[in-house]
This record gives sequence, C-alpha cells and structure tokens, in this order.
Amino acid sequence: MGGKPKHEALSDWIRDRILAGAFPIGSRLPSENELAKRFQLSRQTVRQAIGTLVRENLLERRQGSGTYVSRAALDNRPVTLNIGVITTYLDSYIFPGVIRGIDKVLSHSGYHMQLGITYNKTRNENQVLSSLLESGVDGLIVEPTKSALPNPNQKLYREIAASRIPLLFLNGYYAGMDFPYVAMNDYESGKMATRYLLRRGHRKIFGIFKSDDVQGHFRYSGYVNQMRDADTAFEDSWVMWYVTEDLDTLFAPKDDDRLLSRIGDSTGVVCYNDEIACKLLEVLARHQIKVPEQISIVSFDNSDLAGLGHPGLTSIDYPAGEIGAEAARRLLALIRHQEKGSYAFLPKIVERGSVRDLNR
Repeated sequence: MGGKPKHEALSDWIRDRILAGAFPIGSRLPSENELAKRFQLSRQTVRQAIGTLVRENLLERRQGSGTYVSRAALDNRPVTLNIGVITTYLDSYIFPGVIRGIDKVLSHSGYHMQLGITYNKTRNENQVLSSLLESGVDGLIVEPTKSALPNPNQKLYREIAASRIPLLFLNGYYAGMDFPYVAMNDYESGKMATRYLLRRGHRKIFGIFKSDDVQGHFRYSGYVNQMRDADTAFEDSWVMWYVTEDLDTLFAPKDDDRLLSRIGDSTGVVCYNDEIACKLLEVLARHQIKVPEQISIVSFDNSDLAGLGHPGLTSIDYPAGEIGAEAARRLLALIRHQEKGSYAFLPKIVERGSVRDLNR
C-alpha cells in the first residue's frame, strides 16, 4: 500500500472511498478481520487506521454492531468537478444531441463529464455506477435501464441516496425511488400521436410499444385513453409489445406474415419510436404495402431517421439538446442545494408524409 506506514495507507484508502461515495454515509465498514485479510495486515494495524478516521469524525464505532460511516463525512467530501452521465446508448439516434446539451451546460459551469453506457443492461448499469462512485463524482445524470421492470440495483441507489450524492434521472425513472427526473411527457405524447390519426379519420389504430422501458407504458396509456376519449372501439389485440432483446428479430423477414396478420386491416399504426417505425416501413415495402396510401404511421422522437426515408415520418418531437441541457441545469441546482424538482417537456408533432387524411 505504498511507502507510507501501513496504518496511514489504509486510513487513506478508506477515507478516499468514503469521500467518493463508495462507502456511503451510514453504511457499515468491512470488519477488522475482513480488512486485515484483504490487505494482509494485522488487526492492530487495522484498528489503528480505523481509530484515525474515528478521530476525524469520518467513522463511528457502535458497540456490538461494528464501525459505520459517520454523517459528518458529508461535510468532508471534496469537490471533484466531475459529473457522471450514464445513458443506455451513446453515438446513435437521439443520444448525441442529449450528450451535447449536457456537456454545453456542464462545461460552461466548469464541470467535466464522465460518460458511461449501459446498452440497456442492468448488469452494465451496476458496473458503470460502481466505477463512477469509486472514481468520485459531484453528481449523476442517469438514464434508467429497463425502467419499467423491477431494478436489481436498488441497493446501490439506496447507497447513493444515503451518501447524498445528487442524482437526476433522464427520460424516465424507477418506481419507488425518490430522485427527480427530466423527460418528455410521454403520456401526453401518446395521446397526441393517436389524436393526430383519429382526426384524420382513422379508427382502427394499431400500436407497437416497448414493455421494458417506462416510456413505452406511458405512451401506450396515452394511446389507449385517447382512443377511449374519442369513443372509438379498442381491442387488446391491437397492441404488440416488445422488449430490448426482441429488436433484432421482431421485424425479421421470416416473421413478416405474423406481424402483418397482427396489424390486419388497421389503417394507422402508432410506433414506439422512429427506429421501430423505420423497421416497419421495411416490412411494408417487402410486401408492396404503400405508406400512406394503404396504411399511415406516426412515431416518436423526430430523430434523423424520421426525415431520411420516403415518405418522411410524422413524429412527436424529442428536443434532445434542450432535454440534455435542462437535465444538466437541474443537476447543478441540486449540487448547489437549489432543488427544482422534476420536469416534463410537453410534446409537439412534426408533420411529414406518413399519414393519409381519410376525411378527404
């Protein structure tokens, strides 16, 4: 453990992890035996190192229970000027715009980003979060992974909350976790997309939604409730759900007949996002089904994909740069103890050529 006396080196190691949040406020320190075994030290050396940190008010001993990180450690956490930013993906779709928006605000305030990518896998989320906490950050912006499902990393998030490291969720949130978020109002987005089709005479409207992210649930809820508000018939069979791992196979040519039979005689489709809509366009093209003449499509995100094809996709806008910037501003407010709470962007629709007006 370096050239220092062994007890000082161990004190430094524990202190650094407390101040970085790796040993959260209120958490129990590994036992003297565990530390002695890990670093091949005597228990006397470990006891001496812990005693130093007790005198610094970073640790407190509890009779018969062990040694715990003291709340006084909150006042000793160093400023790193590093912000951990975790997204599900990085260099495609809406994510470059989000990252640019975050970076513009953070860099203007003298902060640096440390990026982590989960690829929408909870194991990756655990590893990235743990790594950022180990390196030391002043706050975290996290896009949840599979946000509609029970999260196996709840213990880690509880430790972050106990350490009072400011954290803000992006695009969604986990149920039961008391962290603010910045996202689209996905419920109203789902209503708007569906209403757009209804007002153009469509009555049988199919929906394709993502089941493992909370955005898919909100968009579905808006879709269903708008159908009911319009006194339009609705059947559960008009909805197809998918999870992240299905994406490569859901629109494979061998499954075209199954997908098209599900869509049946629907005149319109609400797609979870532009990526799904583009994949659906490929299926329809393989079977010479014309958009919008034979079927209309509305999607979400207004990404670059929406304007690439012919026809272009009518899509609910996702102002990526503004969302990233707002997330960064609100996290900085948390760091400065000026909490602003959560914020949801109201939707607007960008019209292109993928919808036919049946009223004409």
